Amino acid sequence: MGIMTSQQYLDSLRAQHPCIHIGGERVENVADSPWFSISLREACAQYDWPQDPAFEKDFAAWSPFIEEKVSFWTHLRLGTDEVRKLVEVIKHNNARHFCSMCMGIGLSVMWATTWDIDRARGTSYHANLRAFFEEIQRKDLRYCMGVMDPKGDRSLPPSRQADPDLHLRIVSRSKEGIVVRGAKTHTSNAPLTHFIFVSPCRALGEEDRDYAVSFVTPVDTKGLTFITRPAPGPREPKEMESPVSTRIGFVECLSVFEDVFIPWERVFLCGEWEFTENFINYFSPYVRIAKGACTSARIDILAGAAALAARMNGTERAGHIRNKITDMMIASEIGWGCVLGSLANAKEHPSGIPVPDTGISNAGLYHTRLKFIEFLGTLQEIAGGIVTTLPMEADYRNEATRAWIDKYLRGSAKFTTEDRMKLLYFIQDLTASRFSGYLMASAICAGGTPETNRVEVQRSYDLTGKMENVRAFCGLGMCG
Repeated sequence: MGIMTSQQYLDSLRAQHPCIHIGGERVENVADSPWFSISLREACAQYDWPQDPAFEKDFAAWSPFIEEKVSFWTHLRLGTDEVRKLVEVIKHNNARHFCSMCMGIGLSVMWATTWDIDRARGTSYHANLRAFFEEIQRKDLRYCMGVMDPKGDRSLPPSRQADPDLHLRIVSRSKEGIVVRGAKTHTSNAPLTHFIFVSPCRALGEEDRDYAVSFVTPVDTKGLTFITRPAPGPREPKEMESPVSTRIGFVECLSVFEDVFIPWERVFLCGEWEFTENFINYFSPYVRIAKGACTSARIDILAGAAALAARMNGTERAGHIRNKITDMMIASEIGWGCVLGSLANAKEHPSGIPVPDTGISNAGLYHTRLKFIEFLGTLQEIAGGIVTTLPMEADYRNEATRAWIDKYLRGSAKFTTEDRMKLLYFIQDLTASRFSGYLMASAICAGGTPETNRVEVQRSYDLTGKMENVRAFCGLGMCG
């Protein structure tokens, strides 16, 4: 089949029966639940894009594994050109849709990790992963990522926690497979997918070998429960007042594994703790370039909104306004340039995937994500305080009050009050709503924090070499 329609996708969700708790309710049929309507709208659009001539070139690809056309979300990208196309799609699409659900790169990174383990240990993890890739490509199935553990006391490694389940772990092994227990946090859109892909979130030591585990399992596997937070938009659609969060948003889950059985053919890592560092070293630059492209695209949205707001307010020629919008442009270009620079310095792994440059990718994301947070405030400043005090959409629609709103909230005569209101509501959605909080958290925490970026740059930067250069310039003896 290769690519499903959105209707086939909804039917596939109806055939599943995951254990989901949301808003104090137990839900099994997500396809028809109002709790998931916002997230489903975007998920269905993503199933339609590969078959739409306007989107097909970005969201469909040819798979050499099954010799069929497959979707953006199941394609394994081998070679730098393929990964460059990935980030170009993210940059282009996220400036229009905010998110491309690109975290599927985790399986690509595991492609290299399993290659390493099999050659060192004689295991069959790589064959397991290839079989899984072929399955999801043939059926056009989706998966979410379970990377982050609850962690408990961050000063202690997994095996020394007061509760051993605060990092997901292997509790038993048998000829048939393994049994795992624990939880994963931040599992975006998990109930709207078909599988959850689990990986370690850190490099582990020998004493933590039972926490060195990676696998995939269907979302309705016995013992797996999703405690779910709805998308940060209104339950009832508000196309004018909440133009973004009405259409776009993702549910988030605490995914609990209570003695879940995983057959060996679904396992990609089981106790080989030495290779968790490989996974993290491959995963880090991948997630940074994906997040860097995404954040650059989102700054482009803020720049466009700021420029429109200035024009509607009649302030577009003010020097300080132009400077602030130019700062947005510069930050976006720096972030995007670091994505491309990281790929230009990529080294190809023997498995076929390129590993981008860690230092450049982390430096770019560090700069751009902090600027994005700053620019949310800048956008409010340029738009004006009316962003958080403007009347509700219902009052604008009310004949008794609309004439006054039209009269007193008019900006430049070049624009109608209704157009200005639509833009202000858009900016309110981005900067002063539950959705804006989600955007901020995504910018700061998704794909590692700014402090993680600092550490990665510090580790990869050749400071000793720079010191030696200066020593040579000055004719100094050996540095102590």
